[in-house]
Amino acid sequence: MKSVFKIRGENPTRLENFSDAVFAFSITLLMISLEVPKNFTQILELSDELIAFAVTIIPLFIIWQQHRLFFRRYGLDDNKILILNTALLFIVLIFIFPLKFLSLFLVRFYSSLVFGTQTVFGTMINGEQVPMLMIYYGMGALGLVFIFSRFYKHALSKKDELELNTYEVRYTEYYKRLFTHLCFVPIFSIVFVLAIMFFNITIASIGSGMLYALTGVVFILNQRWLKKITSAEIKR
Repeated sequence: MKSVFKIRGENPTRLENFSDAVFAFSITLLMISLEVPKNFTQILELSDELIAFAVTIIPLFIIWQQHRLFFRRYGLDDNKILILNTALLFIVLIFIFPLKFLSLFLVRFYSSLVFGTQTVFGTMINGEQVPMLMIYYGMGALGLVFIFSRFYKHALSKKDELELNTYEVRYTEYYKRLFTHLCFVPIFSIVFVLAIMFFNITIASIGSGMLYALTGVVFILNQRWLKKITSAEIKR
């Protein structure tokens, strides 16, 4: 049994080229949102923006890399993929600014705790608005992982047409399970915020953010499932 994916999308399609352009445009939007400093004080203020920019780029790169891997491995370019991909790009474009805002908020919040700089509350956001920011972030994260789960579900439905071998089917199932289970993390976060925000805004805000630590648990559980399935196949 081959333990490697066959590259079915060696030549990028127009859909992939368009998607790459949208990802590049998203980074451009982040860059042009940075103001050119006119004095040293503004340079110091820009450092927060640059750190937030770097933090924002990381998840954007992960999304792009997952998108690239899927199209290289399966080479799918049908109507369902077109619809799902359009939805993914739409979410990326509208999600990028709230993501950067959240990154900048966290950078300046921890900076105020460590260095005693100006507090972010009242300048960037009011305390009662933070739960809504977490809901906004959660909806974007949910949309992204849900679409990836549908990508892999569609690939599984085309396994005979794509001539996937046993290894490829197993890993396609793994990624479908992984992204499906990842959907529950932002769902739990959103539900927690909605349930607690009317009683305690601080707990709702902090708790909803801490729930994203469950992402690691989801990865561990799915890795264990993959190892269990692999061991069972080897024994057979």
